[in-house]
Amino acid sequence: MNSKTFKVVPLSFKLPALILLGGLLAAAFARDNPEPAKPAADNHEVGDELRKIRDGITQLREENAKLKEENAQLRKENQQLRRLLAEKGEGNVATTPTTPTTPAIPATNSISGVQTNQTYSETEGQLTHWFTTSSGKRHNIRCRYFKTTEGRPCGPDEGKACKLCGG
Repeated sequence: MNSKTFKVVPLSFKLPALILLGGLLAAAFARDNPEPAKPAADNHEVGDELRKIRDGITQLREENAKLKEENAQLRKENQQLRRLLAEKGEGNVATTPTTPTTPAIPATNSISGVQTNQTYSETEGQLTHWFTTSSGKRHNIRCRYFKTTEGRPCGPDEGKACKLCGG
């Protein structure tokens, strides 16, 4: 190659390189201030706001202390009530007889509505089905409607038989 070409090429790159370097330096040292500077707040306003925050914190601490005291008091009352219940339960156990008794409530015949002289414990053995009061149907113990609907225990001949279980 020609020796003049080597001399011209470095000279032609000096000016654009210098301009590029200057632009980069200017961009690097330039300050980016997208928001305008906020004016300094008055010391009086800041002091008032700090006092309000401190007062709020103080009130919350006092309220927290009151709630802790109330909680401790309620725990003590709860313990006292549990002790009373335990004492009352122990007292009842000693006074109750060891053999279970069934109440001697006279049973009512559901068909005629007349009271019989049989006690509830005697008729309880005969009430092996469930009578649904809304439909008037009788269900046996294997039926899905047995004691799941609103009704009462009944005998094997009371009401209509359920079509699913045969009553």
